[in-house]
Amino acid sequence: MEENKHLIAFALHSNSWVYGIGSKEQLEAQSIQVVPEDFTAEMKGRVYCPVCTTPLSRTPDLKNITTNAVTAHYKHKPSFSHINCRLKVQKKQGQLFKNEEEAKKAIENEELVVVSSWQLAPPEISDEDEELKEYERTPIEDENGPETEVAIGRHNGEEFKLPSKIKNIGALCKDFDKNIHRAYILPESRYMKVLKDALNPTSIVVDGFDKLPRLFFAKISNYKRLTHRNIIYVETPNLQEFKLYTYPNFDERKHIDSTKIGRYILFHSDIEWEGNDIPKSFLNAWGQYGLLPEKYEKYLPKK
Repeated sequence: MEENKHLIAFALHSNSWVYGIGSKEQLEAQSIQVVPEDFTAEMKGRVYCPVCTTPLSRTPDLKNITTNAVTAHYKHKPSFSHINCRLKVQKKQGQLFKNEEEAKKAIENEELVVVSSWQLAPPEISDEDEELKEYERTPIEDENGPETEVAIGRHNGEEFKLPSKIKNIGALCKDFDKNIHRAYILPESRYMKVLKDALNPTSIVVDGFDKLPRLFFAKISNYKRLTHRNIIYVETPNLQEFKLYTYPNFDERKHIDSTKIGRYILFHSDIEWEGNDIPKSFLNAWGQYGLLPEKYEKYLPKK
């Protein structure tokens, strides 16, 4: 498998765990998560893939930027190329699972999530949850969605019908360190992507951008309350501004207001335009957006 994207958000570092002897559960219990920027010389040979657990190397070893301006990142070692891992970029889309049974097993193990749609309305909350932030509340079970036909077989054109979920981006944000390396098939897509690869910075939005829905992440730059809608303004380097239209009761429940300027938001939407140079998105579904906890910002893809 050829690696041409940086899908590994963080490595697991342990001085005591040994590949081939210890289990994945032991590695997770004994290790710390280390992003490429926090890697030190003492960690060399002691960082492991959070999915397949094979040893990783960091490129370059110590400097943040290589001479050809490639951002520091982790790579699987060539000596373990025979080990399958979803954090190794596939040569072609739709070559990960041998059959439908294997794909369904991945769903049961929470390695793959098929999202048919986003939750339209917020779930009910208990009194004990009422004062907590949305991502700190008692987890709400995802709703079951319809069986969805997706193209993830190893043979070109092979499609499987798989069970899907109706999900909430807020839940993705809540356990972002666990979700960042999971594989997802998002609404209005038939192809699987690791969440880190599915995340798009708003810097890709330019004049004439297509309307294909995507999962975006962006820093909140301003916030405006309206009578029937609120506007969350997010940073975009190529254009004057970018507006996210939300419902006031959703924002209130998510604790999103002017105090969250500077924080990151995740949202899944297509893009419309006000005039020729102001992109906008209407976030009409409760599950369509969420505020990322600050502790997870370091795991976002580098722009």
